[in-house]
Formats: sequence, structure tokens, C-alpha cells
Amino acid sequence: MLAAVSAQPSARVVNANSAPIFFSFFTWGFGTGAQNLGRPLFALAATGNVFLVGVLIAANALPRLVSGPLTGYLTDKLGRKPLVMLGPAIRGVSNVGQFFATDYATFFALEMVGQFGVAMWNTSANVLLSDVTTSQNRGKVLAVRHMSMRMGFVAGPLVGGVMAVTWGLQSVFLLNGLSKIIILLVAFFLVRETRPTGAAPAPQAAGKPARRGPRLSLAPFRDPSFLALSVATAALSMTQAGTMQAVLPVHAKEALGVSSASLGVLISLAAGLAFALALPNGMLSDRLGRKISMVPGLALLGVGVLLLAYGQSYGLLVLVVVLHGSGEAMTLGTTQTYAMDLAPSTARGRFMGLWSLSQSAGAVVGPLLASALYYWVSPALAFQTVAVVLLVSAAVMLVMGRETAGPWARDEAPASP
Repeated sequence: MLAAVSAQPSARVVNANSAPIFFSFFTWGFGTGAQNLGRPLFALAATGNVFLVGVLIAANALPRLVSGPLTGYLTDKLGRKPLVMLGPAIRGVSNVGQFFATDYATFFALEMVGQFGVAMWNTSANVLLSDVTTSQNRGKVLAVRHMSMRMGFVAGPLVGGVMAVTWGLQSVFLLNGLSKIIILLVAFFLVRETRPTGAAPAPQAAGKPARRGPRLSLAPFRDPSFLALSVATAALSMTQAGTMQAVLPVHAKEALGVSSASLGVLISLAAGLAFALALPNGMLSDRLGRKISMVPGLALLGVGVLLLAYGQSYGLLVLVVVLHGSGEAMTLGTTQTYAMDLAPSTARGRFMGLWSLSQSAGAVVGPLLASALYYWVSPALAFQTVAVVLLVSAAVMLVMGRETAGPWARDEAPASP
């Protein structure tokens, strides 16, 4: 039923048969939103060290450096459904373990295990959506998917903040684990395989041995558009992990005295804005192109982060959250859509898995860089550095990225991985 989001441009984006996929993304966002609130606060409570909070967030992406590309390869070889199921299962088990964790080291180890599942879900779900959409309707479908997750991100921190105050911080991790178990059940009963079948093998040159199935390759990095996408994706991931997940919660709590419940409200505000703007942005990117969303969105995120360097008032924090939610709505879904546009139909899994390297790289570098600058130099320099990276990535995408949708689209064959 997940494949009911038709690949035909005229198909309805949302209908009764496609409900399971959007429900799954909502449930993922709900649990992950609560986890994003609880993770840095648990690390800070356990260690009292802001840099160790950044180390935890950065280390989360290390398993994804391996499991993202591997998952893409396996979706081409084994199919999409097995990985769509395995990812939530691994994450759910790790979350249940975190509910019982009482120290930083145990929590850290379980987080590493869980991130293998996160990468499996993210990559396989993106490949599945790439199978069942086209460049004409992909922006709208990804927008609805993004809205589903944003709804979860709105509700998750709100519920998680209340649970943390009422039953303790670790109850948040049990909530996330339960959400992943629900996704596993939905995938088991309602997902059907979408991997293309029956494609003819590529002709082999005389005297050369036949290739034995899919293989991994770095060929897409020869495409300037893929390079531009990788830079933009890494910058976006760096901002999400380094600023919103690692430094900002600690900055709000320590420098501004914001409570866990109030912080949950602020995070939900950002998610609510991203939800409200996702569908209009998706329709705009289908009609006028991907770059018209990505370039201004990256610049908006850069301005928002930069403002954090020049004030510590609660009102400024609210403004930053508003800018972040708006910029994320313009960039997060659109970078994923752009990656799907570039992916060759015969190797979507491997291509999307390779693209996930840039996500993971940004998520490793961002928290380490931002928390190190914040802890050892100054908060202002930490925010200024992330802002410069975002503004540079916007310029790179503007200059190097080719348009893949709308009236200025250029149809070029992508390099197969």
C-alpha cells in the first residue's frame, strides 16, 4: 500500500491507500522529536559538559556513514521492504535500552546501535518514495511526507517535555521506542515491494567479464550538481545536528534559563512552521524548480543562526526558531527531492545511499565544531561559523546546481554509482 502514492503526475498525492506511509512518517517524527529534546538534556545532566553533548550528537552520525550507503546497496539487491522494517526495529530496541540507562557511556553505546536503524529507515524510505514518484509530482509528495513528519515533530517535543517533567527524562526514550515499534508493525502489514524488476542488464564490452549485480561507486561525485547538492545537504545537516540538536537546547537552558517544557514548545514552534510551509514550498518547487526553494532557504537558515551570535534575549530566540522553521521547510524536503531527481532509475538505492554520506558528514562535523567553539572559544563564534557555512552552501548551489524541475529544467543523464 505504500506504493499507492502513484508515479503518475496526475495522481492524488493523499488518499486512503497512501495513508500508511504518511502515518509512518508522522510516527517517526513524533518519537524522534521527543528524542531530540531528551538526548542533549540527558547528556548534560549526566556529564555537566556542553562539549560532551556535542560529542554524543556528532557520534550519532558515525554509524550512518557506513549504514547509509550499505542500506542503499541492499535496497537495490534485496528490495526496499526488508530495510524499511529492519531500521525501526533496531532503533526501537535501542530506545527501550536507553530507558533503563543511568550513565552517559551506556546511553552513548545504545545511541550508536540505534543510529544504524535510523540510517536504514531514512535511506530505504527515501528510495521507496523515489520509486513511486516523478519529477512532476515529487515536490508535492515529499512536501506531504515532510508535513507528516513535521506534525510529529510538533507533537513529540510537547508530549516529551510534559513527560520529562512528570515521569522523568528517560520516559522520553521509551516513547520514542514505542513509536518505532508501531512503524515496524505498519511496515510489516501494509508495505509492498517497490523495487523495479525486469530491467535489462547493461551490455558488456567484448572480452570483459559480466558484472555480478549492483556495486558501489563514487561516480556521481563527478557531476557538479551532485557536488553542489552534497555541500548543501552537509550544511543543512550540520545546522540541524550542530545547532538545533546540540548547542541551541543547551544555550537556551544555560544562558537564557529556559525550562525543558518551554524548550519543547520552541522546538514545536519551529516544526509547526515547517509543517505549514511544506506543501506550498513543494508545489512551488514542482512548478518553478528546486533551486528557487533551496538557495533562499539556506540563506534564511544562515541569517537565523547568525542572529544567535548577537543577543541572548528570549524574543531573539523565538525569532531564530521562526527563521529556522521557515528555512527548514524550504530546504529539507527539497534537497531530498533534488537527490531523487538526480538518481538514475536503475541504481536509485546506491545513489541515495551515496548521497546520505553528505548528510552523515554534516551531522558528524556540525556538533563537534559547534560545541567545541561554543565551549572553548565563545558562543558567538560557534553560531557565526555555522552561519557562514550555510551562506556559502547557498552560493555553491546557485552557481553549480542544474535545475531538475520547472521551466528551467535541464535533462542530463546522471552518473550511475
